[in-house]
Amino acid sequence: MKQWTLRSVRQLLPLGWLLTVMACSYVYGLTNGITRPLHTMEIWLDRMIPFNEYFIIPYIVWGPCIFLSFVFFFFKNRDAYYRMIICSVIGHIFCYIFYMTYQTYVPRPFITDDTIFLKLVHYIYSNDQPVNCFPSIHVLTTYLMMRAFHWEKLPKLYAWIPQFIGISIILSTVFVKQHVVIDIAGAIVLGEAMILLVYHPAFSKQLFPQRARHANSRQLQA
Repeated sequence: MKQWTLRSVRQLLPLGWLLTVMACSYVYGLTNGITRPLHTMEIWLDRMIPFNEYFIIPYIVWGPCIFLSFVFFFFKNRDAYYRMIICSVIGHIFCYIFYMTYQTYVPRPFITDDTIFLKLVHYIYSNDQPVNCFPSIHVLTTYLMMRAFHWEKLPKLYAWIPQFIGISIILSTVFVKQHVVIDIAGAIVLGEAMILLVYHPAFSKQLFPQRARHANSRQLQA
């Protein structure tokens, strides 16, 4: 029984790499202040998008969804788990570089507390300054998870669920006026760059050397 418990704990230890992503999220709080000249990336399309308080629901479920996605891949596809952690951490670092060198802000509407949804929006507004917007970390991490689930080839019956949730989260960032359209575009471009880097054969050889040697031996046998 004791050996089984120790073996189980040892198998779960790699789940601790999630702490690196959490640490990156903690850094966001340290940079979320107006300390530099502000710039806006708002375009005409943003002014056409109406504020919609109902989108606060997908906005706030972002954190639990990303966490559960990491846990899913930890048990289902360890390769994707490690790659997505690396993508997320490097992506966070690039986002913070942008935040510290070119700080952007998003104009927010005046809201009341008439409904539970508006109260939730007010809570977000009260705890998150309207700065550090480009590129959006919300969108970056969501996009990475959408791509990972797409590659996972889930059964058609529920393969649409993570994609639907992801699109809802991404749209919520502009409907609750936490981000603008260019913030979304920048995050998607950054996400694609992270994927190209982490899935590049040269990077994979460094990340998974044993797997690379195994693949080479199979090629030689063939």
